[in-house]
Amino acid sequence: MMTLVVGRPGSGKSKLAEDIVLELSKGQRRIYIATMIPFGEDGQRRIERHRKLREGKGFETVECPVDLYSISGLEGSVCLLECVSNLVGNEMHEEEKTTWSARKVADFVFEEILDVKERASEIVVVTNEFEEEEGFDEETLRYIEITGLVNEKLKAAADRVVEV
Repeated sequence: MMTLVVGRPGSGKSKLAEDIVLELSKGQRRIYIATMIPFGEDGQRRIERHRKLREGKGFETVECPVDLYSISGLEGSVCLLECVSNLVGNEMHEEEKTTWSARKVADFVFEEILDVKERASEIVVVTNEFEEEEGFDEETLRYIEITGLVNEKLKAAADRVVEV
């Protein structure tokens, strides 16, 4: 089963996703798949805030900024994937993927999330929704496009979608 938690940055979607995992995981392992690469002090602060949020909740943290296929031991667990937009940004900047079309990157990210879904008992996926605005550079627009494509696929594949 897959639950998708969607919202704008800073909307409280991470806490809601953790609460959903706690509700779903009675007696099961809780695995927090962290995809953020800490860039600068702000990135490190965000990571620390998320660590404090899940402190004492029984999560095992797996740092995996790219290649979710590489994670082992997910069987019988409830996974929290935090978050799609970080994963998209990381994957689109992997050397071999920089020349891929937006659709191909989106398909890759979607497929690796489905792979986690297939191996875990449950997965709760957190993602951001962005609005395209004037003035963004080409790379940012590509990032927003890819994230949007992945979100569309995840919404269609999810058993439950929660919008914050």
